[in-house]
Amino acid sequence: MAVLGAFLAALGVTDAIRDTSQGPISPTRRYAALAAGLVTLGALLTAGGVSAATGLAVGIPLATLLAVWVHDGVIARAFGEAPGLAVAFSAVSLGIAVALLFGEAAPTAWPSWVPGPLSELPVSRVILVGGIALFQVATANLLVRLILEAVNVPSKEGSARLRSGRVLGPMERLFIVGLGLAGNLTAAAVVVGAKGLLRFPELAASESRGASGPPPIIIQAAGAEGSGNGADPEPATTPVDHGPNPVTEYFLIGSFASWLLALGGLGLAMLVWE
Repeated sequence: MAVLGAFLAALGVTDAIRDTSQGPISPTRRYAALAAGLVTLGALLTAGGVSAATGLAVGIPLATLLAVWVHDGVIARAFGEAPGLAVAFSAVSLGIAVALLFGEAAPTAWPSWVPGPLSELPVSRVILVGGIALFQVATANLLVRLILEAVNVPSKEGSARLRSGRVLGPMERLFIVGLGLAGNLTAAAVVVGAKGLLRFPELAASESRGASGPPPIIIQAAGAEGSGNGADPEPATTPVDHGPNPVTEYFLIGSFASWLLALGGLGLAMLVWE
C-alpha cells in the first residue's frame, strides 16, 4: 500500500512541477520535476517502512518508469505521437502494476512528535490516500489530455471555450474519491450530475455558434459538369455534415475519462485498503 502511494505521489509531484498544459517545457524544468519526483518516491518508501532490499528491487523499476513518463513528450517528438502516447500510458500502468505486485512494506509507526488523530492512522494508509490525491490533481489532468489526443479530439479549443476545466476536473475527482472512501457514492453521483447541469448553457451556446460558423461543404454530383447549350449548369449539390461539435466531444470524452480516473483511484484504494 505504501509503495503504490509513493509511486502515485511521485507522479503527482512531478507533473505539478513540469505542468505541460502550456506546451513543451524546457529540459531544465523537466529534470527538476524528475528530481523532485524521485526524492518524493524515495522519501515515502522510507517513511512507509519499505526495507532496503525491497526498496532497491521495486524502487529502481519505479524510478525508471517515472523517468520514461517525464520524457513522454521527447519520445513523441522523436518517434511520433502514437508511440509517445503508448509509452506514456504504459509507464503509468506498469508502475502501478509493479507497485501492486511487488511492493511490500512492514508496518511502521509515526514519530513521537506527530500529535493528534493522525498518529492513530497507519502510515501506509496516509501515504496511499495522499498519493491518490496528488495523482488526481496533476497527473490525471495530463492523462485526460493524452486520451483526448489519442481519439483526435482538439483539446485547445475545448479548454478555451469551457474555461476553468483544469481546475474543476481535479476538484471533481477529489470529491468522487473522497466521497467514495467515505462510503457515500450517491453523493459522488450528485457531483457528476451537477457538472453536466452547470456546463449545459456553455455547451448549448457552443452548439449554436458551431451551427452558424463554418458553411456547409458542397459536393457536386457526378455528371453535372456541363450541359449541351453551353450555359453553366445548376450544380447538383449535397451538403456534407461537419460532424459533432468539437467542444461537445471535448466535454463528453474529457468528463468520462476524468470520472474513470477518479473511480480507478478509488478502486486502487479499496483494493489494497488495510
